[in-house]
Amino acid sequence: MHKLQSGITGRLTLITAPAGYGKTTLIRQWLNTNPDAAIALLALSERDSNQAQFFGRLGETLRTEVPAFDPTAFTPFDAGNNENPADIAEALRQGLAGVCHPVVVVIDDFQHLAGRPLILDTFNYLLESPPECLRLLIASRAEPELRLSQLHLHNQLTELTHEDLRFSTAETRQLCQALDQARVSENTLDHLLRLTEGWVTGLRLALLAARRSGEEALDTFAGHQPDVMAYFGDMVLRGLPDSLRSLCLQSSLFDRMTGPLCDQVLRHSGSALMLEELARQQLFVMPLGLDAGWYRFHPLLRGFLQTRLQREAPELVPVLHRRAAAWYLEAGDYHQALKHAHASEQPMLLGDALEAAFTVWAREGHFSGILFWEDHLQGNPLLLRTAIAVPLICALILSRRFDQAGTMLESFRRSSPQDVVADHHQVLVRFLQLYLEMFQNDTRFISREDYDDLVRHSRHYDIYPLCLCMAAYHHLQHARPEQALNYARQGQEALKQTGHHFMADYAGLIIALCHRSLGRPGQATRDVEQAYSTMAPHGATRILRSTAMVVALYDQNRLTEAASLCNDLLPKLNKTSAIEVIATVYLTYARCLFANGQTDKATHLLAKLEHILEPARNQRFLSHLLAERLRQAWLGGSRERVEQLAQRARLAEKLQAGEWDKPQAYTEQRERQGLATVYWLRATGRPAIAARILRVLARELRETGLVARALAIDTNRQLCEPPGNQDSRQTVNNLVQDYGLHNLTRNLFDEAPGFDTLLSAAAGQGLDLPDNYQALYGNLLAVNAAANPAPTAQLTTREQVIYGLLLEGLNNRQISEQTGNTLSTIKWHLKNIYAKLGVSNRTEAVLLATAKDRPRHDA
Repeated sequence: MHKLQSGITGRLTLITAPAGYGKTTLIRQWLNTNPDAAIALLALSERDSNQAQFFGRLGETLRTEVPAFDPTAFTPFDAGNNENPADIAEALRQGLAGVCHPVVVVIDDFQHLAGRPLILDTFNYLLESPPECLRLLIASRAEPELRLSQLHLHNQLTELTHEDLRFSTAETRQLCQALDQARVSENTLDHLLRLTEGWVTGLRLALLAARRSGEEALDTFAGHQPDVMAYFGDMVLRGLPDSLRSLCLQSSLFDRMTGPLCDQVLRHSGSALMLEELARQQLFVMPLGLDAGWYRFHPLLRGFLQTRLQREAPELVPVLHRRAAAWYLEAGDYHQALKHAHASEQPMLLGDALEAAFTVWAREGHFSGILFWEDHLQGNPLLLRTAIAVPLICALILSRRFDQAGTMLESFRRSSPQDVVADHHQVLVRFLQLYLEMFQNDTRFISREDYDDLVRHSRHYDIYPLCLCMAAYHHLQHARPEQALNYARQGQEALKQTGHHFMADYAGLIIALCHRSLGRPGQATRDVEQAYSTMAPHGATRILRSTAMVVALYDQNRLTEAASLCNDLLPKLNKTSAIEVIATVYLTYARCLFANGQTDKATHLLAKLEHILEPARNQRFLSHLLAERLRQAWLGGSRERVEQLAQRARLAEKLQAGEWDKPQAYTEQRERQGLATVYWLRATGRPAIAARILRVLARELRETGLVARALAIDTNRQLCEPPGNQDSRQTVNNLVQDYGLHNLTRNLFDEAPGFDTLLSAAAGQGLDLPDNYQALYGNLLAVNAAANPAPTAQLTTREQVIYGLLLEGLNNRQISEQTGNTLSTIKWHLKNIYAKLGVSNRTEAVLLATAKDRPRHDA
């Protein structure tokens, strides 16, 4: 314990010893002696050897145990899909960069990561240049494949081996007393210590044998022999009553045991009391602390018992597995049910278990479970069963494993399933084809017009509610929110009735989006808040409801709460999350960060979103991303970044080619690209051209019923066009009459930069804003807004020239070169300009300008 405590100040503390040497016990004792330390503990299992699973658990544990950890820097997308260990290590460093106190990451049973070079190399890179706060404590049954030489040279490695974990004479004496062998002589004790080398499991086995057969058994104990476990395991079994012996042998097939399980599968009675007695006698049966009534064997003893059972009653093994599969299916533990069904050597049983598990997991959104067994059973013909193939292909699609989904779908299409009629099979194939298209090729999906036909043909099949949701999504993307709302409501009701909780919540998200698009943010917020308040504490449905809540909080200008919820969601989003959810959380969080002055972090988060969207080339959300990046670059005063983004998106080429010369059919992608172009033009001092594009977009939106989008476009147009004889109050009054005050939410303030100045001026001219509106958005309005703001009226001629160049997007050096003044003189003029305008920086000065103050060089 002293060595562990003193070594934890270095980069790495490594505990390596065979099973049964007390590594986990030592770690727990150390944890108990350091209750106030910042410790992130991961106890691994075989499932954690998966890259995404391991790094997902690591990120979630750090976020939970270390409040200062930044989950935006280290997300499942950084680690779960990244093939570069250096990048993953760097993301983890960034996540811990803001932690100012030591953090100990404890990883127990590290041997489960053996043969996973990407994970191991990530730790190698991390140990080469770790964050200042990080300390690693690793326990493993084998020497891990880590590069330790440099750590040795720099005294940054503390190693504890089986030599350190050996029981001393005093500790062995205490063990003797605990096992009712207090009279063991000193000579016998010394002999036992020499033979076992202090191996605590060997000591326990030897002393248990002595408790049954007397101290003489210790004199003949041969702890170094390969069959020592078999020998003493046999001795333990022979000392047990037949009922306990049978229970131990047969229950060794279970990862963990409980009374009802053993009673039903083993055809025993009173198993709960037997397990309790075995645990009380410390016969290598250990209670699971968090699950009352559940127990497990020591792994070594369990392996021996399984071998012995296979030798004594091989015909019983598959029978027990079949019974266990049935018990776990009834209990709803589908992973264990599948494990036993697979071991039962009964394909039909395995198929039935897969059907039951995949059906429930699909309804609950637990797609990782489906993918685990798909990987485990690759090529098994059972996977083409209809009730297995349909949820499996959906899970592959949602995980963006499109090629694999396409291959699986083609195999399913060509199959001739006996469990459904041909017409049903044809409808299912069509549904899956469109489902794949919806996620893989968003543009092609939106251009289709045959979804009503699919809904009609699926009416008598179990996929009907899912088809309704797909049709709702399709209509929403076609700017037909009323039709989308109708389909989504029908789908949600049908999904609730059939227990499809995940997709029912997905339909609820579509309903909220429809209300928002139709200019009913209050209804959307009420629905979302009611669903959020009644959601379960865990599960995929929580992610959907939380995402909807993020939007509701953001719209109400409750940015701190929205950002906090986004922060909680980020570690939970992975490759099985819907792309709408991912994009919504990332974009909203980036807006909250930017509004809070955390521009670098917002930029970093948007870059991460691009890496997620790019592989699938989701053009719709890439257009959202482009618009938000340009908005933030413009308002952040980065003319160079604005031009880079515009050039990369080829906005100038599209503008010159007449992309925005006349109206076309409305699409969300086109509208967002148009808005991105508007931001670019406004940032570079060309509001008249921006206004022309906005007028085209307004005409495209006119017949859609998308009130919220029409408002954003119309408000941007008002900010770009000369005000004429209309003052700010009249302009805002017109917006309120056309769209309703309730639609002037935080989203409008962000998507129409300058609206806060316009609304402030209108308030200064006597516009009456209700108290509840001011309570939500009052902090966005300028104090003491002038009735007729004229920003340049107080400026000298020289200051007006400099202000005009600033509005064109020139930086201080460029203004200096164009005017012939020194850089220090320009800074002095700008300081005076800011003071006269009542602003504090360049961004506020740009937004304060009205259309008539902007330079006219659009031609």
